[in-house]
Amino acid sequence: MPEKHSHKTLRYRLVGGAFLCLVTIFALVLLSRQPDTSVLAYVAALSLGSALTSALLWQSGPLRPVTVMAIALLGNGIALFGFTIFEDDYYRFIWDGWRILETGTPYGIPPADFFDNESVPPQMLAVLEWVNYPQYPTIYGPVLQIIFAITSVFAGTDEFGLRLVFAAASLLTSGLLLRKFRPERVVLFAWNPVVIAETTLHLHSDIFVGLALFAAIVAGRRHPLMAGSLLAVAAGVKLVALAAWPILLRLRPRALIAALTTLLLLYGIFAVQGQGVGLDSTETFATIWYYNPLAYQPLFLLFGPTWGRLVALFVAGMIVLWMHAQSRSFDDVPLAAIFGVILLFAPAVNTWYLMWLLPLAVGRKEVWPYVASAALPLSYLTGLNLENFTLEEFQVHPAAQYVEWSLIAAAIIYDCWRLRGSRSAKERTAAPISSPQVSVVIPALNEERSIGETVSGIMRANPDGLKEVIVADNGSQDRTAQIAKEAGAVLVTEPEKGYGAACLAGLGKVDLKSNIILFMDADLSDVPEEAASLIAPIVAGDADMVIGSRPLGTIDPGAMTVPQRLGNWLAPALVRLIWGIRYTDLGPFRAIRRDALERLTMADRDFGWTIEMQVRAAKMGLQVCERPARYRKRVGTSKISGTIKGVFAAGWKILYVIGREAFGDFDHSHLGSLTTTGRKAAKAAAQN
Repeated sequence: MPEKHSHKTLRYRLVGGAFLCLVTIFALVLLSRQPDTSVLAYVAALSLGSALTSALLWQSGPLRPVTVMAIALLGNGIALFGFTIFEDDYYRFIWDGWRILETGTPYGIPPADFFDNESVPPQMLAVLEWVNYPQYPTIYGPVLQIIFAITSVFAGTDEFGLRLVFAAASLLTSGLLLRKFRPERVVLFAWNPVVIAETTLHLHSDIFVGLALFAAIVAGRRHPLMAGSLLAVAAGVKLVALAAWPILLRLRPRALIAALTTLLLLYGIFAVQGQGVGLDSTETFATIWYYNPLAYQPLFLLFGPTWGRLVALFVAGMIVLWMHAQSRSFDDVPLAAIFGVILLFAPAVNTWYLMWLLPLAVGRKEVWPYVASAALPLSYLTGLNLENFTLEEFQVHPAAQYVEWSLIAAAIIYDCWRLRGSRSAKERTAAPISSPQVSVVIPALNEERSIGETVSGIMRANPDGLKEVIVADNGSQDRTAQIAKEAGAVLVTEPEKGYGAACLAGLGKVDLKSNIILFMDADLSDVPEEAASLIAPIVAGDADMVIGSRPLGTIDPGAMTVPQRLGNWLAPALVRLIWGIRYTDLGPFRAIRRDALERLTMADRDFGWTIEMQVRAAKMGLQVCERPARYRKRVGTSKISGTIKGVFAAGWKILYVIGREAFGDFDHSHLGSLTTTGRKAAKAAAQN
């Protein structure tokens, strides 16, 4: 009975959400058709309707996709019969469309230059009279200009044509969302009164940004060329879409090439006509426009308009890059939050800017986008719309702005608190290993003076569960291979030079029953007797990976060069900054569960091996700990620190790997040298 009652309640919420959506749109249409509409009543209907609809639909019963589309179609259909009040951007759309049909480009010449032009038809003169900021040429991107021109062909100066096109974009976005998410989540976008109002009723073109961005996500890894082209289309609507472009680095290179080529082509169509592409007007508005700011306002008060904008741009840019880098995969990038950060620090924030991010918020359990959709309509309460002459024309009433700030700030704090709680709940403890089976992998290149003692040393130390010692000879020109074999090691040869290549070759020889892998160098710099301290936390279930930390232990005089120490500080600092995981060392002496290593899909074949392992462990959320380790002066000459070329090559590769891992997915096409049989056996062994 309780389950049936719960299901019934969810259905009531669903019906209530649909009803509220339609009633809100109907009320807005009626108010828009009044000769003297009260902005307070209009904003109250839009804000409360959006808030209550989202609250009801946050948890709703199951429904069919056709129901989602039917209600969305009905809501947009009702909005077609409203009038656009408190907004006049659409006059510029109609003007730009006509200009393209007449001259091939809307750019370069401000509408004000046509006020006394007798060649302008009377119907266009009526439109021109209402174009906002006529002293500036258009700022709208080439994709929008093409849409405006096509609309002008069949609709002329009738705004109804724009309503049909914009409504179609909204419905198409809802349809695409249904391909990826459950219908009961899609309704949060499709039935949101703010989405319908700002698109079909208020005629704001920003829905095309959200549509193109989400279409690119749907194309994703399966169609990288299409994904790149769609991201270019989004940027061709508004350049703010470039904030999503780092996800292209997670796809094959041709996705970025497609994006650049498409964007150049879109702008090139108009650029070749010699009247620009609107970037001059965009720069003007970016430097002077100030409207309903959020986090930008204190920066404006502290630094003034110029430096305030630069500081806001820098802070927002760093946060956006950090959020991209925090993401593990293409599908995991929080694009809604990324555009939310842009709005947070923008000098001008309009309600319709939410169309950039609301489609991208559907798959995420965050409340702030829906709180914002209820709060930002308060920005319509300006001095001009309120006819309040104590305020400037485009100044939002202080009380309305305070409510906006309070609601959005509370929602962000709540989401952060909830996210922190969910992460804490997901923290797992690695399962103890009842029967440890340890394989030691030692990459070696021309180490005949030390390899015998290294192998003998780890065998004498005999850490718990030691099963085998594998030496991966990396094409040595001396007796390294022979001595290693005589000392009792399993020998594998990897002629391709590279530390990672040798490690991968060694992994290919690991016994199928081994469940812990220990890596150490062949030059006697690591102390074999300390192997037990690295293995113990894994056996106990306290860690997935343990790193022997030289800074936490003892570094013998002359054992590490200055460049090594610098790199050993810089790389962990970058990892901590990006992923929040604190490492003190990139030391090669380390132990890791075999099943955890399998999940890391190691692929690097030279100097980036150790940092790749640590970064991927951070991205995967593995439990990693460090144990103090002594680092002795090596026998022989280091292949890295022993030459200037080696130092620079290693440093560059480490930084490259950090950048690659920050803006790239795990490359599942490269699974190291572990065979399929070996992977299955490793998983089976880990369960024993």
